[in-house]
Amino acid sequence: MAIQLGSIVDPSQDIFASTGAHGDFRVIPQFGPNKGKAINPRFARSLLTRISAGGTPLTQKNKDGQYSFNFPVTSEFGPRQAPTEGASTYHRGIDLGIGAGTPLTYTGEGGTYTPGKGMGTLSITDDQGQPYDIQLLHTVPGTASEAVATPQASSDKNNVLNVYFGKGSQHQDKKDKSKSLLQAFKEKIMLNAVNQALNPLAGLQNNFDPFEAIS
Repeated sequence: MAIQLGSIVDPSQDIFASTGAHGDFRVIPQFGPNKGKAINPRFARSLLTRISAGGTPLTQKNKDGQYSFNFPVTSEFGPRQAPTEGASTYHRGIDLGIGAGTPLTYTGEGGTYTPGKGMGTLSITDDQGQPYDIQLLHTVPGTASEAVATPQASSDKNNVLNVYFGKGSQHQDKKDKSKSLLQAFKEKIMLNAVNQALNPLAGLQNNFDPFEAIS
C-alpha cells in the first residue's frame, strides 16, 4: 500500500535554510539506546528503499548486496560547515539532490504519515518489527495517512488445528484452543479405531502414533 508523502519544496518557498532543491531525510529509531536520536541514514538504507522520489527509490540494493543512493548526496550526516546562513553545523540527516515538485511516496506494509510545517514524519517498522520515524524536511507536506499492514498468518499450533478441523477462528481464547487441541486428538484416535475395525492389520502396517497428527 502506498502513502503520499508530499513533494520537494521550491527553495524560494522553503521555511528552512536551503541552498537549492533537495530532500533532507532523517532516521530516528524509536527503540533501544538511540531511541529518539537521529542516526546516520547510511546505516538504515534498507528502510529508504521504501521511499521513492518521482517513482525512483531513494536507495537500491546492488548485485553485491550493498545499498546505494539513487540521487546525489549533497550533504552527509554529522558535523559540517554550515552551507548557508541559518543552516546547522551538525546535520541530523542526509541531503539528496531531488528537483522541486518531485512527489515522494512510501510503499510498504503498514506505516503512518504525519504532516508538519515544511516537513513530514513517516512512522514505520523494519523487517525485524523495530519502529522508526523517518523525517522528510524541505518538502511540501502531504496529508495525514496510514497504510494498514496485512495480518500475518499465525504459527500457533492450536490455530492450525482449529482451521484444519473447523473448530473456530484464530481469535479463540486459550481455553477454546486447548479444547480444540484435545478434540483433534480424540478425533484422530477415533478415526484410527474405525480404520482398525475395518482393516485389523492397518495398525500394524502403519505403526500409528496418535501424537504425530499434532506435532
